[in-house]
Amino acid sequence: MKIAGWIFVIIGSLSLLGAMLGGSSPIGPLFWVGLGITLLYFAKNKSKKQ
Repeated sequence: MKIAGWIFVIIGSLSLLGAMLGGSSPIGPLFWVGLGITLLYFAKNKSKKQ
């Protein structure tokens, strides 16, 4: 989950930058950034419990 979270955050951030520069809607990239942050949060809490 941790690796997937980082991948989603990086790809989402790059897509967000492209959407901002291109003038298109940032909703899609924000979803992927949010999903990546959520996965990182759950991975951190999972490792704390163990």
